[in-house]
Amino acid sequence: MLPPEQDQIEAIGEQLRAKIGSKFTASTFLAGFALAVLTGQVFALWQATVLPFLFAPSVGAVFGALVLFVQGIIRLDELTMPKRFWIEDPNVVPLPVPLGGCYLTDPDLWELQKRMIFFWQRLSIVATWITSAGVMAMLVPLRPQNAEAVRSWTFGCAALGIAVALAYVRWLDAKAKNDFQGLVRAID
Repeated sequence: MLPPEQDQIEAIGEQLRAKIGSKFTASTFLAGFALAVLTGQVFALWQATVLPFLFAPSVGAVFGALVLFVQGIIRLDELTMPKRFWIEDPNVVPLPVPLGGCYLTDPDLWELQKRMIFFWQRLSIVATWITSAGVMAMLVPLRPQNAEAVRSWTFGCAALGIAVALAYVRWLDAKAKNDFQGLVRAID
């Protein structure tokens, strides 16, 4: 049996994991929307004879956004890992209960909450805005272009969108490593 304070921390931890799970679900839904947009764009690329002026950059933006959504889903999923499977750190003092290295502490809760907000805002929300901008770019009332001309540089825009998204994710991971404490537990 756990002390009442530990029971309360574990209950809050379950509520926090449920909130992280809802962010995970929302990110998955939004990634599905971005994938649907991208599928429509690829279909249009090969079926249309004329395409919007900003079609290629729009495809690049949506590809980049999809990368950010996937990374957001991965990062949020990592936050739901039970503490038992966090990295062991010999400098962490275990709680005075059986298997104390497996129970959450108040600092653990704050760390999980900060990371959830960080990854949600900087991956899922940013990706949502990029997807929206990509869709809006196709609606800009500029002179449509011949599809043949657009096809030749759409791949480059897609590759650039992916490369920029991956560089951004790498930068975010470094920032998170510097800004947050590690999710570690005591050695059993």
